[in-house]
Amino acid sequence: MGRPPRYAEAEILEGAKHVSAEVGPGKLTIARIAKRTGMPVGSIYHRYASRDAILAEVWLELVEEFQEQFLAELGAANTVQAGLAAVRFACRWIRLHPREARLLLLHRREDFASDRWPTSYRRRAEALAGRGAAALGDYAARLTSQRGAAVLRTVRFALIDLPTSVLRRDVEAGTPPPEAVEDLLVDTCAHVLRRAARAIPKPKSKRR
Repeated sequence: MGRPPRYAEAEILEGAKHVSAEVGPGKLTIARIAKRTGMPVGSIYHRYASRDAILAEVWLELVEEFQEQFLAELGAANTVQAGLAAVRFACRWIRLHPREARLLLLHRREDFASDRWPTSYRRRAEALAGRGAAALGDYAARLTSQRGAAVLRTVRFALIDLPTSVLRRDVEAGTPPPEAVEDLLVDTCAHVLRRAARAIPKPKSKRR
């Protein structure tokens, strides 16, 4: 009896993640996936029309999985603490998923052949980007009672740019982020978020 279709697809994607993390998504081939999984090349093509479709699915699944929990942490009532919980989640996720972290932090979407993705995958990517942007905008508005490019840039710096820059070093080295580095990162993000929250302009008093 052959593998059930869903099991086979999951096995293909796991094999693709392993290979992509080892050699980079640009060097992923169907032959390498077949060697990794022990599946015939024809069976892989039966489930995925092309290498590009596999790359698309790998990237989208990773981003969807990470984004869902990251945004869930960001939605908590206490805005500053919610932001810090999201940063700590990112550190924890990297420790638990070092292979997936290499794919997300060391590569761009373009590295996964996004210029050749079928329309359905492009739409999923656009939906992910839209959801992420909307969530950051809502968080910035909750934190500062303001909306706009300047506020959004501050929030993005604290929650995305700074953690990505700091954590990439450990991901490149193949080591989990030390707890001391995580604490420094969270302290720095807390300073930025609290400063942004305090910067809410006070209403001008009416002159009599």
